[in-house]
Amino acid sequence: MIASGNPIQLQERNKLIDVLRGFALLGVLIANLEGFVTFALPEETSRNLVNYPFDKITEIFLSFLIDNKFITLFSLLFGYGFGVVIDRIAAKGIPVVPFFIRRMSILLLIGLLHISFWWGEILSTYALCGMLLLMFRKVSGRGLLIWGAALLFIIGPIIQLLKLSLLPDASTYRDLLFKDYLKAIYSGNFFSIAEYNYKIVNFLFIERWSQYRDMAEILGKFLFGYYILRKNILSNNSSNIQLLKKAQRITLLVGLLYLIEKAYYRFSGVELDNLSFQALQYAFERIGILAVTLFYAVSISLIFYRNKMHNVLIALQPVGMMSLTNYLTHTVFYVILYYGIGFGLMGKIHLEWTIPIGLLIFLLQVLFSKFWMKLMYYGPVEWLWRQATYGKRLSLKRERVGIHLCHNPSDCLIQTKGRN
Repeated sequence: MIASGNPIQLQERNKLIDVLRGFALLGVLIANLEGFVTFALPEETSRNLVNYPFDKITEIFLSFLIDNKFITLFSLLFGYGFGVVIDRIAAKGIPVVPFFIRRMSILLLIGLLHISFWWGEILSTYALCGMLLLMFRKVSGRGLLIWGAALLFIIGPIIQLLKLSLLPDASTYRDLLFKDYLKAIYSGNFFSIAEYNYKIVNFLFIERWSQYRDMAEILGKFLFGYYILRKNILSNNSSNIQLLKKAQRITLLVGLLYLIEKAYYRFSGVELDNLSFQALQYAFERIGILAVTLFYAVSISLIFYRNKMHNVLIALQPVGMMSLTNYLTHTVFYVILYYGIGFGLMGKIHLEWTIPIGLLIFLLQVLFSKFWMKLMYYGPVEWLWRQATYGKRLSLKRERVGIHLCHNPSDCLIQTKGRN
């Protein structure tokens, strides 16, 4: 049965959430560009690209302030957004489970196709976790927090401990796999590249259990995002502003403790041999990463509501409004930069160039998103996703009524009827 009703209209969107999505995409982009240097290459090749002084400074900056923080924010916001869809569909009287399963199945298909271009994609995992989110629709706010904490801080670390203790070392096979992957990248043969992307996903995420750990942690983040929606924590009122200020102080303190712990182990040379202690350290790092992430989100929220840096922050809104399109467009840039069918720079760009390249790509996305959203209701991929979900054609281009552009399809419909 095809869903009736219409998707969320532009006047229903939360500007701050779109700003935060745009901010999250910037960090995700830079972190993924780093991954093409420090993770997606054989160890020897990667080491040679992090040997300049600015490489090392960049590595420390990214490790402490970027890595895992922005993808965590992206996950929180996806959970928030999924919660918005679930709640509003229910309010419209549309059967929630079949509608949302269809929506997530389409996202899963997009993600599985996306893997053929890049093995590090996250959409397929988001789709699976989105389906699991349905089980928590009627859980209380306190229950969402308990389940979120259990998944992120207990179940995820337990799976990581099992990985370390039960799976044999596979570093030799990993390097061989990535060497073959590198050859495929240079070849410019798309089918060969796609083959190795799927092989890497199977090895790293299925055979090495990372998929199960990641699903537990991402679902936990979704539940935290859903809790933020339920409690309307990011709304602009006096009581919430005080709550945000308190949260800013707490997350700053916890985040600093995490960064101090991270600095100690990084620069002291001390390594934990005991697997149980490693699992505890891993759990503490999840807490610290979430604290830094929330500090970023809360700080931007307070700046936004105080109308400071308004022009800078509001420029992120169109990027966030078409976050799925922009996330997939990141991969287009990866292909152009790194693959043999593009410039073939895989294994040749030093880490110090990660941030400048990321900022340039993001600037292009800001400009394109602003231009696109002035003329269209939705991002191109969002439009296709919504049409497939609702099973009907939706207006994409904003219509003119007199000299004005309609901001919502329903506005155009009403005003057009009024002239007839």
